[in-house]
Amino acid sequence: MVLIKDFISYLREKGVSNNTIVAYTNDLNAFCQDLNISLDDYITSTDVRKWVDSMLNPTDIKPLSVPTINRRINSLRSYYSWATLNGKLQHDPMKNIKELKSADEESEKIMWLTEDEFEDLLQIMRKKPIKSRAVDPEEKYRRDRAIIFILTYAGLRVEELSNLKLTDIDIEMKRIRIVGKGIKVRTIPISNILLAEIKDWLEYRNEMSKVKENVSASTFVFYSQRSPKFSVRGIQTMIEGYSLPNKKLTPHMFRHTFCKWMLKATNNDIEKVRRLAGHSNIATTSRYLKDSYSDLADAVEAMPKF
Repeated sequence: MVLIKDFISYLREKGVSNNTIVAYTNDLNAFCQDLNISLDDYITSTDVRKWVDSMLNPTDIKPLSVPTINRRINSLRSYYSWATLNGKLQHDPMKNIKELKSADEESEKIMWLTEDEFEDLLQIMRKKPIKSRAVDPEEKYRRDRAIIFILTYAGLRVEELSNLKLTDIDIEMKRIRIVGKGIKVRTIPISNILLAEIKDWLEYRNEMSKVKENVSASTFVFYSQRSPKFSVRGIQTMIEGYSLPNKKLTPHMFRHTFCKWMLKATNNDIEKVRRLAGHSNIATTSRYLKDSYSDLADAVEAMPKF
């Protein structure tokens, strides 16, 4: 497994997030285990196609989803591209392997919040009971509310939010500096609505830093009960706890919401939204142009009436 270790070192040098590295590692290990091979063995495109087919048509388990299979394909493509370019292997079996396409050309179901659902969420947050006596209800509410607003009105990925530092927020210039995937830096303007929420949290956080050691020692915008940094998993668990009756919440759902709302606010200016969201490919942004059923229903209802 020397090649995997070298590949992981390469990914870390590129600034790839830990979560992405774990996904790559799991996908490569699954490939090796399923075919009973090693990554330095001679692999053909036929081997890869048989593996893809086994995931689509397994004999004793549920088939994997198209997005999961495509992620595994891309993990292999990245690995073999690196290995051949760096002289680790002579043959790239992924050259003629293409991603799968779902029936509606959209392999990932994009979920976002409507304005009414966002308002319902804020009400749920105000009334959510605190299960632990060690947690200050006001502190938790202020922190969680600030997180929800930043995710929704700035479109941060959960890793970007967890890593957000106090020095990344410029109140005077009304902007947030974000270090995204591949150490790509982007700057997002802070709207007046978001500015009020951020100011409120930072003022409260400053008061907490006077009485809590983990806060005073922290350089991060958000902290947990005992740690100076709110972890990705901690944020995910917190958000899931506020799930709506008919919709399970995830951090990425708020990023979807940001993109969807921004397209509407900019009259479908894809390039503006792409830059704000930090998408490398505009095709990623264009997925949000697909209307929801309620959007289509509103459009039909708006037709002339006689």
